[in-house]
Amino acid sequence: MLGTTPKDINLGLVTNGSAGWKTVRSRWESDLAVYAPTLHHIDEHWRSLASVTERFGPKSVGHALAGRAAARAAINAGARVILLSTLQNAPFAPLEKGVQYIVYGDCTSGQLAANYGGKKLGPPGSWICARIRRLKEHGCMFLCMSHWYRDALRNEFEIPEDQLQFLPFYVDTEKWKPNANKAQNARKQVLFIGGDLARKGADIVYELARLDKFKDVDFHIVSPDAEAGSRNLHPHRDLRAESPDLIRLTAECDLFILPTRADTSSIAALEAAACGLPAIITGRGGIAEIVVDGVTGTVLSESKLDAFEKELSAYLGDPALLAQRGQCARRHVEQNYSKTRHMEILHGAITRAAASVRASKACVDSARGVVRDTPNVAEDATQLPSGERCDRRPTSTPRILSGQV
Repeated sequence: MLGTTPKDINLGLVTNGSAGWKTVRSRWESDLAVYAPTLHHIDEHWRSLASVTERFGPKSVGHALAGRAAARAAINAGARVILLSTLQNAPFAPLEKGVQYIVYGDCTSGQLAANYGGKKLGPPGSWICARIRRLKEHGCMFLCMSHWYRDALRNEFEIPEDQLQFLPFYVDTEKWKPNANKAQNARKQVLFIGGDLARKGADIVYELARLDKFKDVDFHIVSPDAEAGSRNLHPHRDLRAESPDLIRLTAECDLFILPTRADTSSIAALEAAACGLPAIITGRGGIAEIVVDGVTGTVLSESKLDAFEKELSAYLGDPALLAQRGQCARRHVEQNYSKTRHMEILHGAITRAAASVRASKACVDSARGVVRDTPNVAEDATQLPSGERCDRRPTSTPRILSGQV
């Protein structure tokens, strides 16, 4: 059936609302409205399961069961293509004929255990994660926020290349952009954004603000748990994700700093880069793909005060370096993390999943002797609202900038 409209796909959005994934959810629910998807929030199912799973088992059990419950709700609501985040919610997803999954993630549970706890994943988490191979055999498409994560899927689960798709998250560069009328303050402005202050390394930023050499620098801490510190440190407890006030503050700053001790990706670093801020950041997870060391900022190996102090001094003492790397940061986001690029890849993944569902149905009908138009999966296409046909897999390799703007 060629020329299928988005609404005919029967898309279900099954999404995780923790941390930065809440931003993914809110943007997708808006950006994918053309499909009229059914919406299913995993955390609503998690709350009903938590009293049991948190008491008698590890969190991985509850996350997997909540993902299964939300996916089942999507199927019961008529979804035939299910876009699900994250991988940790996918192991027990109900696999049915005529239903195809697209799973978006930023790390495997093995990476999560090593990155956040410094240990190897053991049972029951390892047993639960082994069930990801069910999804692979079912033909699931795995969307990968970073190459770091994509490589882990290949190595840990032997996911074939044709089921892996690099899909970095995006920044709306029309909203997040440099302030053309930015005042040239004598005092430089340094920005930190993070919910979990201990994990994100906020203590290092507080220490930097106390140093006499930075007494004429303003440090902004954006977090619900931000506390008062030295006179040049400004806590912002009420700024919400993507709020106009947060966008305005980001664009007014000169440098982004994140001494994170455990991370997978950083949407805050992307948004700061879109506003023309170079970053000093720790290279955890896929962060080294967001901040290109020596081009759009500095990526440090450890969250240590002396290393961040040295880099901060270098940037504040060299306005030309600050400006050049800020321009490169903006360009890097425009080229590799744009909304247009993200949606092109995502529409393509949804279209391919829908074509697979239709092909499966045609095979079942053929076995039953029912005559229908059999779709050609390779040529099938979905008609988008713009009139364009979304039937090709876009190039997914990001462009790495040189040192020149």
